Amino acid sequence: MEYIDEIASLKDQISFSGQIEVPDGIDKIVIAGMGGSGIAGKIFQDFYTKKPVTLVNSYEIPEFVDPKTLFVAVSYSGNTEETLYAVKKARDKGAVIRAISSGGSLAELVDDTVIVPEGFQPRSAVGYLTIPLLRGFRLFGKSEVEKTKELLVGEDMHKDPFQKLADGIFSTKRIPVIFGTPGFNSVAYRWKTQFNENAKVLAYSTSFPELNHNDTMALENTYRKEEFYFFVLTHKQMEKEIADRIRITSKLCKIEMKEIEGDGTSLFSNVFTLIHKGDYISYFLAKKRGIDPRNVSIIENLKRELRESN
Repeated sequence: MEYIDEIASLKDQISFSGQIEVPDGIDKIVIAGMGGSGIAGKIFQDFYTKKPVTLVNSYEIPEFVDPKTLFVAVSYSGNTEETLYAVKKARDKGAVIRAISSGGSLAELVDDTVIVPEGFQPRSAVGYLTIPLLRGFRLFGKSEVEKTKELLVGEDMHKDPFQKLADGIFSTKRIPVIFGTPGFNSVAYRWKTQFNENAKVLAYSTSFPELNHNDTMALENTYRKEEFYFFVLTHKQMEKEIADRIRITSKLCKIEMKEIEGDGTSLFSNVFTLIHKGDYISYFLAKKRGIDPRNVSIIENLKRELRESN
């Protein structure tokens, strides 16, 4: 499968029927995952606010993990070293453990594992890895999926705007800076990591309104400001307070932000259409640079050398 086909499969991934089983009696949620698998937890955190959600992206787990903790491990390969360590520690603490994976050691370790299709880069399986979390907590409806599929098909058919944005970054050799807005912190971070892994360029992400309490000073006075390409991720339902912050920040700091708007009227549709747009832009930037977006050989070499050092 070509990488662009993996990207285009998002419209099918959001219909995935798998879901984690959410037991009664839990009072907190911990989601463990790294890299392209870990984004699922970040997206979930933007959707779910009823109980505390903690993300783990290391070997260690919080001390508070106990039998009333739902501990969800997300690893596309099922062999992510840090996540496997974390699962074993959570099991020692008596946590209720669930997993999402295409197989590997994780599926052998956790009986309650949602198995997702194989053959993808972990980062391009974002729908398969995220939907079981959102579906398990009933955070979207069938109508939202159908509407979002239509919108994603439209993006697949009209990719020229994404190609042009990638061309603009390439021709100026600027570093992408992505500003999120409330509800889309995870998407801004997703764009950042997709530029990292697909296009092999450094990128930076932060979000309104928090950035107005720190980054704003740098935006006014930083070195070589002209070398950054600023994106801001918005949607039609955005609060006036946030829109005002974007407008005033742009004026006071004398920067131009390229606004990328989500499609649809629900958080579900906006999140997944914005993810899709960022995936395409980073893909086209990789192709413009003559780089294979699938290549993660340095990461694989790092893992190999770490294993050999043990």
